[in-house]
Amino acid sequence: MKVKDPAMLRRWRRQENLSQKQLAFLVNRSQTTIHLLETGGMARLSEELAIALAVRLKQPWDELFELEENEKLSRRARRRNRIAPAPDDDAVTSGWADGAV
Repeated sequence: MKVKDPAMLRRWRRQENLSQKQLAFLVNRSQTTIHLLETGGMARLSEELAIALAVRLKQPWDELFELEENEKLSRRARRRNRIAPAPDDDAVTSGWADGAV
């Protein structure tokens, strides 16, 4: 996962009246990590950290972060953003074939 716009991350932190050190404490990371994320010095971050930051900044994670091409979103993150999981292709096609849907 990566930060969409480091400056936007900083703006949301400031809007919540949090210092880098305070936000770092809330998400159990170092102030240096927050600084690197806000300045573009850290290209990637874990889903766990992205979700923790989004929760503390009161923003949907997809406003602040984006998945990289090979990443899938976990169920936990989908629930946080109310994103429905993709239906199972076999279940959908068998339901249509049976006339059950």
